[in-house]
Amino acid sequence: MGPPMNHPAQVSPTLATTVIEQLKSHGVKRIFGIPGGGSSLTLIEAAGRAGISFILTRTETSAAFMAAVTGEMTGTPGVLLTGIGPGATSAVNGIAYASLEKSPVILITDGPASTPHQALDQNTLYRPITKFQRRLRPEDGAAALDEAIQTAMAKPWGPVQLDLTARDASTPVSGKPATDRSSNDQAPPPKEIEIEQAKHLLAESRKPILLAGLEARHGDAPAALRKLADALSCPVLLSYKASGVLPASHAGFAGLFTGAVAEAKILHAADLILLFGLDAIEIIPGQWPYESPVLELCAAPSTPQPVEPTGRVTGDIVRTTDMLAPYIKASNWTVVEITQAREDIARTLALRGTGHTAQTAIEAAAQLAAPGTALTVDAGAHMFSALSAWPAETPLSVFKSNGLSSMGYALPAAIAVSLENPQAHVLAVTGDAGMMMCLSELTTAVEQACNITVLVINDAALSLIDIKQRRQQYKSSGVRYQSVDLAACAMALGCRAWRVEPSHDIRPILAEAFAQDGPTLIDVIANADGYSDQLVRLRG
Repeated sequence: MGPPMNHPAQVSPTLATTVIEQLKSHGVKRIFGIPGGGSSLTLIEAAGRAGISFILTRTETSAAFMAAVTGEMTGTPGVLLTGIGPGATSAVNGIAYASLEKSPVILITDGPASTPHQALDQNTLYRPITKFQRRLRPEDGAAALDEAIQTAMAKPWGPVQLDLTARDASTPVSGKPATDRSSNDQAPPPKEIEIEQAKHLLAESRKPILLAGLEARHGDAPAALRKLADALSCPVLLSYKASGVLPASHAGFAGLFTGAVAEAKILHAADLILLFGLDAIEIIPGQWPYESPVLELCAAPSTPQPVEPTGRVTGDIVRTTDMLAPYIKASNWTVVEITQAREDIARTLALRGTGHTAQTAIEAAAQLAAPGTALTVDAGAHMFSALSAWPAETPLSVFKSNGLSSMGYALPAAIAVSLENPQAHVLAVTGDAGMMMCLSELTTAVEQACNITVLVINDAALSLIDIKQRRQQYKSSGVRYQSVDLAACAMALGCRAWRVEPSHDIRPILAEAFAQDGPTLIDVIANADGYSDQLVRLRG
């Protein structure tokens, strides 16, 4: 008998490896961020070995937006890494977006610091805008991450924040993560007593109207909304976040709901207002002006509505729709009334002016864009035209920072959409101010070969704030700046780009930009004179 064979001792996985394995098991395909010198480097190494891509962004804010949009698109957690201290604090804007707009995100920050240098309680910093905060440690890190993922995916979705030091990330762990890999993202079934109340309200109604919001975007919810709209034969208004949940070509589509004057006429004519997955963050501040009863259908308790609903059904909205379907009858709305409402809202939202405007640029882009083109939109005066003039036909094809209304969002969001769906083209609509807030991310788009066209409505001003300043009869101060040639900037960063002067025809330039592979930018010198009148018609 020969000598006994020496087997190498089995090496336990590190906490970093375990974290990455858990993320991968939940469907994570890429991680965004800017690494510091701590745990993020160990996590990036482990991610590469596991086949998870790391996308190096130029700012942590953009990384957070990308992670949040990824979470919204996929229904799996979006993930970002930051360094300690300034890296961690720089992600606040994007995490606030995820918090308000109900996106599942996992933020892993290096730290906490063990000395006064860069010492900051990052868990406490993020407590107001995340659902869960914890430091991951070798002895219980796997279990804590499981809890964090379950919390992020519980309805309503939201972000979580985790600290992880370099030492802990590299430490072998013997404990195993939980074996149940299903995420807690299923809403509970609706209660029978709530269903009975909803049935009564529907039975009493002759002219109901549907307002659909962000919860209507995922899974079978869009089909349930269409089923409800068809059965009721009623008008449907969509929030910005819900654009495309009901196709713009659908006979019941009446326009976008903003909580403002534009849609007030048809809402006043309704005798029951159904909120289908509409979150209160999607409604602009102000007193609720409608006297008709409100029936809310929602997946889970969330932001309180501006009006106390007469009835509320909390639970899976698809199942709620199925339970209500046998008791739904066609309304008294006519096709003429719905068509007239759609035309009235479009007319109210129309932007007037000479030369190139946000309206003319978006309408041209909508005509020339290939089917399946996605749209991302920044906050700013241009957003009303961008969202109303774009004919969204499918769910999750339009992305807008609605609850937070953050500028510098459209380009990072477009990158995330392109990475998730590389075959489709993405149009990112922004103003010159929003573009300058994230200009460096054009190099991220170049590195990732994203099929993005950035359409910049360039009027050298914070136009929406300028309007508000003039309304208060203040002198013009702090809202205008020197015009920047953003096309030249984009070319310097590796993009093909065009500058469109007022005398130029934008259509051939749009066609050429859409035909390119990789990122392009069109810098449109736009007339902002019509924004003030548009805002008065929209909001009074």
